[in-house]
Amino acid sequence: MPGTAADIYATAGRMTEDERLAIVARFGLDESLWVQFYTYIGRAFQGDFGQSFTYFPSNVTTKILSALPWSLFLIINAMILQVIIAFVLGATSAWKAGGKFDATTQAISLALWATPMFWLAMLALYLLGNDLGWFPLAGQQTPGVTYATWFNKIGDYYYHAALPIMVLVVNQFGGYQLIMRNTMVTTLREHYITTAEAKGASDTRVKYKHAARNAMLPMVTSVGLRFSLAVAGSIFTEMIFNYNGVGRLIFQSVGMRDYPMLQGCFFILSCSVIIANLLVDILYQYLDPRIRY
Repeated sequence: MPGTAADIYATAGRMTEDERLAIVARFGLDESLWVQFYTYIGRAFQGDFGQSFTYFPSNVTTKILSALPWSLFLIINAMILQVIIAFVLGATSAWKAGGKFDATTQAISLALWATPMFWLAMLALYLLGNDLGWFPLAGQQTPGVTYATWFNKIGDYYYHAALPIMVLVVNQFGGYQLIMRNTMVTTLREHYITTAEAKGASDTRVKYKHAARNAMLPMVTSVGLRFSLAVAGSIFTEMIFNYNGVGRLIFQSVGMRDYPMLQGCFFILSCSVIIANLLVDILYQYLDPRIRY
């Protein structure tokens, strides 16, 4: 991207040219790209991503670690609900493949999946937050409040996160539902399903115990792969709902050319995606007894 944080500050009339040059020298921006890269890599291995241009003199690592729990709170809760809804709807649609329920569910899933995330977020904020007043319009907790119990504190967190979580679930569950439905349609044609039915197993047992458990493996794989997409989606929701997570931090850092903050955010989020995929691999052996590591 053109420009630097110092250029933005100077353009806003906050500093003279000498002050701008002092900022450039302070952060090592007058060094060659190779020197800057070498310095960054060396410090990154020590967990030091430097100081933020925007939040100076705050440390990048400290700033990210204070915002990361809020983003993970949104993403993890949303993904759990997405998987549960997709599992139930996908299994039911496949069981009644070709029927009205199947056609309706697929149409709704595709429509919501194709709907822009930011439009859903603004619509939910306007209708449920502004017009009806059911949910707060911004923030992740009530400012200045003293919680009587730990449950009141968690309840306040969920109250403020309800709309962002709802938007993430509504927009992204469709992809999982379609994967679950299509995989289970194929699974229901397998011989062991016919054998289970011939033994007199109930429809519920055949559907969930035999078919759905095996059909959900590709969906579980997709959860790990789509974790990065969930992070990207949280950027829109956090900005619209003024939720102070990593997504909002990234958006603000892009506008202010805060490169150390962006590099630190991308590194931490990359690690989160790797950990998510590792957990999915571990979960596999519990879902499918044939898998052993």
